Amino acid sequence: MRTIITLLFLFFVPAVSSANTVSIGGTEIVIPNPPGFVAVTPHTPQMARLRDLIEKFVAPPNELLIWFIPEESIPIVLKDATPQFTRHFLIQTPQALAKAPTSVSHSYFLEMKEILKARQDEMVKKAERFMSDLLESAKEEISEEYNVNLDASISQIVPFPVHEETNRTIAFSFLTKGKANDEFGNPVPYGSASTSTAIHVKGKVLFLSSTAEETGLEWSRQISKQWADAVIAANPPDLQSSLKESLPSAVTGTNWSRVVAGWAVVLIVSFIGGLILRSINRRKAREQGAEQDDTSP
Repeated sequence: MRTIITLLFLFFVPAVSSANTVSIGGTEIVIPNPPGFVAVTPHTPQMARLRDLIEKFVAPPNELLIWFIPEESIPIVLKDATPQFTRHFLIQTPQALAKAPTSVSHSYFLEMKEILKARQDEMVKKAERFMSDLLESAKEEISEEYNVNLDASISQIVPFPVHEETNRTIAFSFLTKGKANDEFGNPVPYGSASTSTAIHVKGKVLFLSSTAEETGLEWSRQISKQWADAVIAANPPDLQSSLKESLPSAVTGTNWSRVVAGWAVVLIVSFIGGLILRSINRRKAREQGAEQDDTSP
């Protein structure tokens, strides 16, 4: 069995270790993998099931493009087991841009950045309430599917001011705190540090998020900048996108308040994903320990 898993891993990793290409409203965008991470794609039933887990918490106004998990998690996934990790990446885009051939001008991107800086706390609070409600509604479905008593919640979100801004990017971070049951059903604190970067490439807006353990704030900021720079470098403007980005603001009517609220949701989705994986694994650890006790002489 171990040999089969190893062969599957060797086959699977090359298929996802290179850059990924996504289509956003008919525009092809190249997304390099963060170093040491691979995309969760439906190449195998096990990977499709894992992706389905995170998609349960990707709600309007966003659409999930790619979820990246550590390379060392792949053999665990291929055993049809649920991996546990604290560091992972998500990339999403506003639904308004995902299907329609809508382009975002440079002036509109600047407007979006100003709305974020002016209304960041308000947007985060709205996102917190929205995701708490979504988590409550999804508990029963996940508990049944994974045979866990999922008692998880968000207790606090601490946003930080924008710390990185360029002509094509803007980034901010926050700490999220919550709780999840341990293997005995007792609530245990859980926290994470995340950084989200909105980038403007080829007339589209992408939301990149990196999530780490609660003490990994600086790592999430550094790796987010490296990843954002790599995405921008992989998608140099062409004649068509340059023309669309130069159009005046009146060309489109995007509700940027809604888009910015969706940006805040991205980071909370990252937190919930790690929290739920932790709950699932603690339950399984308890079950395995009980089985070992039953078989002990």
